[in-house]
Amino acid sequence: MKKALSLLMVLPFIFVFHWGGQLLTAQALPEKAPKIRTSSAYSRVQNFDLSFMAASLGSIDLDLGITEESKYFLLMIAVDKYNFWKPLNNAVKDARDVRKILMEKYGFKPENIYELLNEEVTTENLEAQFQALKEKGSNIDNLLIYYSGHGYYDPSFDLGYWVPSNGKTNSGATASYIPNTKVRDFIRELDFQHIFLIADACFSGALFADDSRGFEEAESLKSRWGLSSGNIEVVSDGKKGENSPFAKFLLQYLEENSTKDYVDVRELSGYVSSSVSASTSQTPIFGYLSGVGSEGGRFLLRSSGQAEPSEEEKAKAKKK
Repeated sequence: MKKALSLLMVLPFIFVFHWGGQLLTAQALPEKAPKIRTSSAYSRVQNFDLSFMAASLGSIDLDLGITEESKYFLLMIAVDKYNFWKPLNNAVKDARDVRKILMEKYGFKPENIYELLNEEVTTENLEAQFQALKEKGSNIDNLLIYYSGHGYYDPSFDLGYWVPSNGKTNSGATASYIPNTKVRDFIRELDFQHIFLIADACFSGALFADDSRGFEEAESLKSRWGLSSGNIEVVSDGKKGENSPFAKFLLQYLEENSTKDYVDVRELSGYVSSSVSASTSQTPIFGYLSGVGSEGGRFLLRSSGQAEPSEEEKAKAKKK
């Protein structure tokens, strides 16, 4: 086992995508989309293509070293109000609630938080935010990205898109959307140590990469993880003024964590997945992002109350 102190300083990048809208074909317009029965007050039909994600986690036990100088960044993107698409109930609220708990319990600092809300969410502004993160972040830093908004899926080409606030609904409207492939390109160019994408999105969970690395092999390797709120299926937006079911359990785990100084993202994802599956018809998916620079690493989400290792951990470290 490598330095125990190194283990304590690890924090992932979390990407969270919360897509809303209707399941569309390349030809269908939003107002003509077929009705879908769901038990929720409003469905956030989020068509996010996670074809670069993998389905099996295997047995992974890693020990990563990140120094005390590591910074934790958050990119928060959320849209409730659209120029042409139907408004969403809770996309912005979910994002703000995630930001609040990360600042209060997990040490995220205001100067390292980037956000785009409602009309600010355009293709140009999103690209500018990724560019700013590329320039400011380093290979010892960590990033959490949370996206909440409408999504569009074109089954003819198996392509998913983010819909910005000014996204169109007419024929050829995809030219005004943000392709998932472009988002993947943005991620690939970031030099952060760890990235974790959480996508609260319908039709988002098809393809995760299969990987399993041993303890020694994976030390200090980069990680690119993803968690989606469902597989190829409808996910709920929740009642207005509340959270989506997926965001509810994500926030609940982060808020109620009072016994652990470090949150293993696999444990968090397992809790969210089982809780969402038990209370809804959704099936959350978790795994590595593929094709974006993942080397098989693992990360922990560190509680801001544990800046220093415990005496027991220090004693163990001295024996190595």
